[in-house]
Order: sequence, then structure tokens, then C-alpha cells
Amino acid sequence: MNGILEEGVLPGLMRDLYVGRKTGILHFARAEQRYSVRFQRGHLVNATTNVTEDRLGEMLVRERLLSKDNFVKATVMVIREKKRLGQALLELEAFDQDGLEKAIARHIHELLTRVFAWNEGTWEFAEEPEAAVSTDEITLKLSTGDVILEAVHGIQDPDVIRYALGDIDRVLALSTDPLLRFQNITLTPTDGFVLSRVDGTLSAREIIQLAGLSPEETRKSLFGLLCTGVVAWTGGVRKPKAAPQRPAASPIPPSAVVPAAPAVAPPPSPNPPAAPAAPSTPIEEGAAQRRKEILDAYEGLKKRNHFEVLGLARSATEVQVKEAYFRLARTFHPDVHHGASLGDLRDKLEAVFIRLGEAYEVLRSATSRASYEARLGFAQAPGAVPQAPEPPAPPPDPAEEARKAEEAIRQAEKLYEKEKYWDAIQQLEPAVPVVQGRMKQRGHIALARCYLKNPMWAKRAEEELLAAAREDPKSIDAHFILGNIYKERGLNSRALSMFRKVLELKPDHEEALVLVARAAPPTPPPEEGGGLIKRLFNKRS
Repeated sequence: MNGILEEGVLPGLMRDLYVGRKTGILHFARAEQRYSVRFQRGHLVNATTNVTEDRLGEMLVRERLLSKDNFVKATVMVIREKKRLGQALLELEAFDQDGLEKAIARHIHELLTRVFAWNEGTWEFAEEPEAAVSTDEITLKLSTGDVILEAVHGIQDPDVIRYALGDIDRVLALSTDPLLRFQNITLTPTDGFVLSRVDGTLSAREIIQLAGLSPEETRKSLFGLLCTGVVAWTGGVRKPKAAPQRPAASPIPPSAVVPAAPAVAPPPSPNPPAAPAAPSTPIEEGAAQRRKEILDAYEGLKKRNHFEVLGLARSATEVQVKEAYFRLARTFHPDVHHGASLGDLRDKLEAVFIRLGEAYEVLRSATSRASYEARLGFAQAPGAVPQAPEPPAPPPDPAEEARKAEEAIRQAEKLYEKEKYWDAIQQLEPAVPVVQGRMKQRGHIALARCYLKNPMWAKRAEEELLAAAREDPKSIDAHFILGNIYKERGLNSRALSMFRKVLELKPDHEEALVLVARAAPPTPPPEEGGGLIKRLFNKRS
């Protein structure tokens, strides 16, 4: 992925990296200046630059957080022993672990603040496999959502905000995605007040009228909340009406962490002071208890079914399923790892959060829930007294199991066509390991297509397609879909390799021909066999 660095681009870009849980390096360039920020699964990790005075060591010396003597010693260790600067500073005891984390977070913030002020330049995101990032990377107390808000607040041209918001007669609501809704974000008084007006019934225009602030200030706040994903357009539209009456005012707190259902708060003063930073976790004093809670939840993932993961009885209603999911999703949100003493639990939090989502998606639907209960062997009416367990069933017949699995894959393909992706996944996941041959290929590809409907599961889709390609190196669909995945990620050489493989298998594959022609420098087609290729080349020219 790459593009021109214009005002309004950076907040949305960083949100996409956060929501997509991307791992890689985001590069910025302007003239000879180069700044880079590393992401690991959507979280900011560190930053580098070729501008000498903006490097980590020089910044720490300039701000009197590091002595020149220790800086020189650390630099020698970096050069001679090939160590990272942070590691060298720890060994010299110039910083403890907590102090170093704060210093690196400050460095990222300072570098991004400089980039936010650019009105020209280019950006490029180089995606990397997660294995490429060292497990020794320091986990920072720096929220990606906070950085996005900072980027929006730095936009000076009101026309950029107006253009980015688009039709303000659309209705706004709180995000239904817990990953976005429960981010740890420190709000200014303006942001907190504007957020309190988002209730799923008012349009952006009506919120601007209600706020009692300058329209430009309210638009900027709305755009920031949209960019973080805390609020979203519902798809509904309300035609303009007369400006509604403004409610009576009363004080509001100077800062707030995004709530699940914010109470209505009155408007702040026209020029609110900068908000002090909110704590990284709701209760820092309970870090040990939170740590135990996270570890217990993680250890129980393999032993618990979907009901147990959500802490529910089997008779739970749809409303209770939703309430439990949103409560636990907030508790185990991946941003929790920004808190003190929880950085090493990042991977475990991610695993718990994803499992909660899987449980919710299965149990929220009557169809998928009934299928799941049947597989668990306890399909019964809510509230019914559990029956005594049946005697152990005889071992299943492998041929019969394979026949059922093949039928499940055919049914899943029909569910996919009806856009019932979760139901299809429930059919496919247990079926694919059972079948063999061409049906296994169909299962891998169908499962990959379902996974691709969730941006967070692109990696799962890639794994399914790679498995399909390994089992059948002549699978055109597997290579073509992989090529499109890599193209979306900006991995152009890898995508081109996949599309060329498709053309080896099927030379007249029109979509692959077009994509290869666009990626390759224009050269005249050969005279022989030039029918389709010539037409595509002439069309492109």
C-alpha cells in the first residue's frame, strides 16, 4: 500500500492498520527526510528516522532525559556489539524498563507529530509476517486511537474535514465492533461532549447544531471519532430540520476514556484546555488481579465451550449473549496490554478477544447456535432438566463421516452465496480435515473466502489457500485469490508471482492477464499467438 501524504489521509490509514491488526513498517518521505513507524498487530512499537536530531538518542539528550556520557557509551555498544539502543540503555542502567517504554512512546509521538504537520510527501506500508518482528519488542503504553485523534486535531484546513465527512445528514451511532468501541482513548472535553450526543438517532448535522460550539470544531471532533472507529455511520439519513434547542449546561470531566454507553454531557468551554492523559488501564492498582484474570481466561480457552467462554448457562437468551459478549470484550480488549505490567500478555489478550468474538457469532444466531448445540450433544429446550448421559456411541464409520463432511461443504457453499458467512464457517471448519482430494480443495477455498469477509481473519484465509496450493499445485482458484490478497497488502512482487502461476496453468485467464499487464512495463506483444494478449495490450495503451 502506498500513496500521497495529504491532509486527512493519515488518520484513516492508521485506523486501517489498527483494525486490520497489521504488522509491518509505515514509511513517510518528504524530499530527503525519512520517518518510519513499526506496527505489530496494529499496535505501535517503535520509530526511526534519517533526520539526525530526531533520532531517539538525540531526542533524549536534547530533552535532558539522557546524559551525553551515557549516550556515547550506548552508541559504542550499538556499533560494536550490534545491540539495539534501548537494550544498551537498559544495560547501562540509564533507564529502567518502565522509563524506557515511556521514552520510546514519547519518541514515536514526537516523530508522528512532525509528520502530521506535513502537507506534502508520500507514504508506504510494507507489510511483514508476524514472525519477522522480534518477540523482544517493547510493548508501549501508547494507544493507536490516541495517535489518530492527535492527527485529526492537527488538521488545519476546515475544507479537508468537510470533504472527508461527506453527507452530514447521515445518522451516527456508537460502533458495534468492541475492538473499536472499547479502545483506550483519552478524549478532550469537546470530543467527550460530541460523543455523548451520538445516540443512533441524530444525524451529524443535528449533532453540529446541538453542540453549541463552532461548526468547524464539532466537525473536526466528529471526524476524529469516525477515524478511530468509535462511532460509525448507520446508513440512515435524516433530512435537515430547524436547529434543535440546546440543552442546559453543566460541568463535564476534563478527560474520559471511551465508555460503552456514554451519558449525555453538556458542552465544554469554547476553548477547552488540553486534557491530561488518562490511565492506560481502568484500575492500575489492580494490575496483579487483572493479570490473573487474563491468564485464567487464556488457560481456559481450550477447555471451555462457547457458553462457558461467555460465562453463560445453556438457556441464555439472545439478549444475555450480547450483554455478556460486550462486557467481556471490553474487559479483554487488546488495548488493555498498554497498562502497567501487562505488556507481555498481548498475545494472550488477542487470543481471548478473538475467541470471545467467535463464541458470540455462533451463539447470536439461532441457526448456528442450534447446529453448535447439536455438535456438543446437548440440544434441548431452554430450561429443560439435563438428561442422564447416553452410553458411549460406537466409533464413527470413516466412510459415513466423509460423506457427511462432503455434504457439509456443499451446504456451506450455498450458505456463502446467501451471504451467511458465519454459518458457512461452522459447517466448513470441522468438515475440511475429514475429506480428501478435490472436495478438500473446495473446502479450503470456500473457507478462505468466508474468512476474507472479516478483515481480522485475512491471515487465516491465506493459510487455507496456501494449504490448498500445497495439496494441489495446479489449483487456479487458490493461486488467483492469494494473488489478490497479496495485491491488497501491497506485496506486489508476491502478487505478480501468483498471477503468473495462474497464467501458467490457464494462459487465457483474462483477469490474471489484465493484472499482469498492469503490473509489468508496457512492451509490444509478440506477433504469434497474440489474439487475446494483443487485445488486452491495445486496450491498456
